[in-house]
Amino acid sequence: MLFRKTDKPKTELPQKEREAIIDLLHLCLYADSHVSLQEGELISDIVETIGWEPHVSFGSYESRSIASARAAKDSPAAKQEFLAFAAERLQSPESRALALDLCRQLFSSDGSTAANEAALLGEIRTVLKK
Repeated sequence: MLFRKTDKPKTELPQKEREAIIDLLHLCLYADSHVSLQEGELISDIVETIGWEPHVSFGSYESRSIASARAAKDSPAAKQEFLAFAAERLQSPESRALALDLCRQLFSSDGSTAANEAALLGEIRTVLKK
């Protein structure tokens, strides 16, 4: 079942965990070099559901997050640093499980999962299990 904006988050997430989840989703979004409308809508639904601090501009954060994700996609070293930073901000087992589940949902939202997406999901799973 896909995450819908009518779903309620299981727990209140601190802003740093919300940001880490969005960062991971942006990395996943660009993993296959094909951004679909469904993927973008899913990210919007997720932001609406998990919430966002009103004093933090989502549009501004999103621009920085996308730039960081695209840079990480192009460099194995940058990707490992990006993943480690996201994992560092995801403090609880519940937030890590949520992040992994949302990445999985994003990959399947366009109807297919490419080999590079499956590989990235494995990397995310590994870094979040540490």
